Amino acid sequence: MKKVTLVALSSALVAAFVCGASSCTRIDYEATAFSDPTATLSVDLTGVKVGISDTLFGVFLEDINYASYALDDNMLVNNSFEATQGVSRTYGWETTNATLAIENTDGVLADVEGYRDSGVNTYYGCLTVNAAGGTLTNTGYDAVPMAVTDGTDYVFSAFIKTNTAMDMTVSVSNRDGEVLSESIRLEQGDEWVKYTRTIEASGTASNSLACNLSFSAPGTVYLDAITLETTNSTGGIKQYMYDAIADLAPKFIRFPGGCIVEGNGYFNRDGESGLDDTAYDWKNSIGAAVTADGDDIVPAFSYRLNTENGKTEESGATYGEPSTRKPNRDLWGGTNLNTYYDMEYGVGFYEYFVLCDNLGASAIPVLNCGYSCQGGGASNPRLLVGRHGKGVEDFIQDALDLVAFAKGDVNSSDANEAYWAGVRANMGHEEPFEMEYLGIGNEQWGATYYGLYQQFIEAFNEAKQSNPDLYGDIQLIVGNGTQLSDCEGYAGGTGGTAKNAALAYMNQGKISSLQEYGLHDHHYYRNYTEFFELSTLYDGYTRGTEREYHVFVGEFSANSETRQNGIPCVQTNNSWLTALSEAAYMTGLERNGDIVELAAYAPMFGASAYANQWAADMMYYSNTALSFTPNYYVQQLFMRNQGNDWLEHEITVRDGFETQFESAGYMLDKLYSSVCIEDETGDVIIKIVNASEEAVDFNVALSTGSMSLTGVADLTVLQCDNLRATSTIGAPAVTPQTARIGVENTFGYTAEGYSVAVIRVHVK
Repeated sequence: MKKVTLVALSSALVAAFVCGASSCTRIDYEATAFSDPTATLSVDLTGVKVGISDTLFGVFLEDINYASYALDDNMLVNNSFEATQGVSRTYGWETTNATLAIENTDGVLADVEGYRDSGVNTYYGCLTVNAAGGTLTNTGYDAVPMAVTDGTDYVFSAFIKTNTAMDMTVSVSNRDGEVLSESIRLEQGDEWVKYTRTIEASGTASNSLACNLSFSAPGTVYLDAITLETTNSTGGIKQYMYDAIADLAPKFIRFPGGCIVEGNGYFNRDGESGLDDTAYDWKNSIGAAVTADGDDIVPAFSYRLNTENGKTEESGATYGEPSTRKPNRDLWGGTNLNTYYDMEYGVGFYEYFVLCDNLGASAIPVLNCGYSCQGGGASNPRLLVGRHGKGVEDFIQDALDLVAFAKGDVNSSDANEAYWAGVRANMGHEEPFEMEYLGIGNEQWGATYYGLYQQFIEAFNEAKQSNPDLYGDIQLIVGNGTQLSDCEGYAGGTGGTAKNAALAYMNQGKISSLQEYGLHDHHYYRNYTEFFELSTLYDGYTRGTEREYHVFVGEFSANSETRQNGIPCVQTNNSWLTALSEAAYMTGLERNGDIVELAAYAPMFGASAYANQWAADMMYYSNTALSFTPNYYVQQLFMRNQGNDWLEHEITVRDGFETQFESAGYMLDKLYSSVCIEDETGDVIIKIVNASEEAVDFNVALSTGSMSLTGVADLTVLQCDNLRATSTIGAPAVTPQTARIGVENTFGYTAEGYSVAVIRVHVK
């Protein structure tokens, strides 16, 4: 059979047509079987099957590499003047003919029942305008500068009060001029008013932009919660970032970390008493306040609102809007906290759940266990204080409340469930979100951690007894060591710290099987040569006894640097070689989809032209576009073609064919495969990875039994001759190429060198 060049979806080939009773199917070429194939993949479609987790392949959305700033539809940095230790609270703001001071005596929330004296967002700007034309300017995020598109609407909003009635002009401009402008009349008064306007951009620009607030008269202007949001967004996520995630079709999204879940421990902020300020706080992210009685609530917030018609009216009750979200310091800002990297919570847990809901993905939150970061080079991990100073009790309650927020019934007889479900409904989503898993801690291990984790097990078991409808299907995820030796069977490993803790717990009679302890969270960042070898990592895992346990590969990615034992082991770019090795590894995840329930490449986003805390990332963003790495397309290929049951199959090769090749001094297998059945369509999904340079002529032999084929298959291929090829924005190193082929029970396919292919064989 001659070699066939594949085409992209938008291209066309001279095609044959196969016609049935009521329709015709376009065929790009007939996949005729080879008379002397190099290899044969044989599979009995009625043979041995292994169930694959319905949620096997997903993504990890971590607030690392400033990703939250790129995702957020708001483009103004430090918009509430709450910048934490290490920079001034005026960070990101500049003045002309005006002076900016920061106050905290009578803020936007000061008179709001529930927020009063709660310590939530007390700071605001006091701008002294010296003369007409005095200006306050926000320069935006360094990692993701402002960008404006002609004809797109942008929504400006700010809480303002002033001692002098005046006009305020909102504009976005650079040295070439304005691309957005609107004048707003400010009322004189001592009450806060939220001004909001929708402004259509009159030009397109993405370089050196700044947002300017210019005032027509001298006076004193108080400002807080100033935002400029693009309407080219979905659920608070910029559209080009949202689309990139949606195009993957992930089955789940893990969020928000990663190390930021744990934080670096307690520190003081500007001499104030702080509680675990570097640990991500999901309640802060939805505007929750701590009451004097020691409760967590999300108060109703109403205010005077001045909108498009220039009239000021009462807003009505709002809940959890960004102006009520108390920021935390992001751990990735550095242990010395001398750079600006706040978790501003523009994208918080509500936006996260909405993102999952919009994409049809399950939510997999990860929460703090009450212990600070042990991995990532952190030193001196410590027990954390908690929102109410009760230590682990607070963190357990946070976890129980999160489930109620995500899945609760607003009409529940359980008061706590009804309250948090009501908060979700008040924020705009009355129906529950989909959530079955909950991570407790991140990269953590040892007696202290497992002692804390087991208290979560006991608390959730009690909750399942008292409220099975809410908590009954929640599975906890337990942290594990971060070495491959923490995986069962690897270099003689017995299963790692989590398995040892689970065994001890079971031997105490607390559980009857290891699965009751929770999914074990595996993280590894390794050399590409190891990822080829790791395709068999889970083959020998214990099955069928009380010692069987399941796995969440919460973070993985390959690198092109030297093999080493430990993390971080990261590269400076994402090449086709690393993506190819990950594809080989992922065929093993499918084969072991009964043990591995979830797996996520990590991290998802890096900045294309700014310093990153982690070098190897699935996508690299600018302020207008993304670079899609070869690794992105491999993940997409597997996510879109997972299947529900893995089929036992065999690859046999012609005499004399060498099945291994040498790379970087290691002997690696050339061929990797997976065959699955998809329940919804009945399709047989065949994946073939050829890691070697030479093309391999395959015959695919399907024993169909009583099943019959339609005679049509869809082929998608990723292939690149340059193993070191990397992507840039607008120039991906590799993209999916597709064709529709005619097939019989035995058909031919040439696996080009350095390629990953998916063949979807359609069944009647």
